[in-house]
Amino acid sequence: MSTPPVAAMARTAGVRPETARRPGFVLLVPAAVTLLMVVWGLRTPSYWRDEAATLDAEARPVSALVRMLAHVDAVHGAYYLLVWPIVHVFGTGEVVLRLPSALAAAAAAAGIAALGRRLHSPRAGVLAGLVFAVLPQVSRYGQEGRPYAFALLGAVLASYLLTRFAEGPGWRAGYGCAVALLGLLNLFGLLLLAGHAIFVLARCRTLVRRWLAAALLGCLPAVPIAVLAWRQRDQLGWLTAPDATAPGDFVVWLAGSTGSAVLASVLVGLGLRSRTSGTATWLALPWLIVPPVLLLAAAKLAVPVYVPRYLAFCLPALALPVGIALAGIAVAPRAIALLLIAGLGLPTQIAQRRENGHGDDIRTAATVIATHSRPGDGVLYHCPSCHYPNTPREFAYGYPDAFGPLDDLALAQSPTASATLRGIDTDAPTLTRRLGDANRLWLVEMGGTGAPEPLAASGLRLAATYSAGDITVALYGR
Repeated sequence: MSTPPVAAMARTAGVRPETARRPGFVLLVPAAVTLLMVVWGLRTPSYWRDEAATLDAEARPVSALVRMLAHVDAVHGAYYLLVWPIVHVFGTGEVVLRLPSALAAAAAAAGIAALGRRLHSPRAGVLAGLVFAVLPQVSRYGQEGRPYAFALLGAVLASYLLTRFAEGPGWRAGYGCAVALLGLLNLFGLLLLAGHAIFVLARCRTLVRRWLAAALLGCLPAVPIAVLAWRQRDQLGWLTAPDATAPGDFVVWLAGSTGSAVLASVLVGLGLRSRTSGTATWLALPWLIVPPVLLLAAAKLAVPVYVPRYLAFCLPALALPVGIALAGIAVAPRAIALLLIAGLGLPTQIAQRRENGHGDDIRTAATVIATHSRPGDGVLYHCPSCHYPNTPREFAYGYPDAFGPLDDLALAQSPTASATLRGIDTDAPTLTRRLGDANRLWLVEMGGTGAPEPLAASGLRLAATYSAGDITVALYGR
């Protein structure tokens, strides 16, 4: 059988062939604007605990990293291996670690523009890409040394290739590869396939079997990760079942603010009601709704697994119908609406670019220690409210110049030697002995109200306390 031409695909999935043939220059504007938005203040926010965990993982040889993944963080293994050569060649600075995510976000913007152009018009593509560029969460995860921007790119790529699925085996193979990329970078990203199933059933039912085969093959690389993730599920022990406000909170999170959520909801409604947006509706609406519903249901009825950032790959599904809606109105209200979307999200954008914009202000804590520490000082890491043991020891990998010279008195076995993220603590008698020998000690504490019991009984007395957002740095001495 011959490969169906572009026109045949257009008739099958509702894509207008004349739109599909337009030149690709419209992709560059959203990509450039997204990149500019994301690199704005790229270095300013301090590393937070998850980014410090990335650097903790990257600090070891590849063989040791692979051993670690058998015990912890298997879901991030593909990202760790992707970033490992970058960190080892260019260093561990904030720009180095975060720039790959920024580039992934920019590439995703180009992909969204391509989707909008293909499913509606070049104007809709550009506008959808621009809407995506100004969403605060795009900047947040485009500025993060974690895999969420890459998973977002995988979701866009898979969705675009789905619209070209009927054009031949090459496109189907590409779709399977994109699904594999998505699953390797974010297991929960595979929830997108439920939305894709709705699209296929609604727009190109004759391709159901081929789509199912490609989707299942694309899922295969993620199977070993899923097995390991299930064994490591205690890593999510800090989560609780979502409450009744979670769906509404997710919409506000996705849009960036309450005002943006209201405006975006109106525009999504307008975009999905457009007479020329049938195919885009069947792609965007399930993409936007089905993964959050499934994850929230699983978190409520089975295992608590819901965190909004796990669903960051749904951001393009918000931008796409909003871009289509903007393409259908006059120039002046279109510009006003786009400026409103950007303006309503601006306070969130600014907040995310402060030193504590990602959560933990580890850099300020590191600056305090670098300024006031002396050779031979010890350190204890303490977080009584944290689910993970030995937290926040990973802070030392975020800013090793400050934390590295300190003697970690509670450490028995290093993270690399123990194939864990945070190492293994020593026993109580050894810790008591080490504390008895210490003259000066730094307590780096999260979520606590004072010294842990071994320190309180050591004879060391509080000399100074410094605050770094949610981190308390206290100096103890004789």
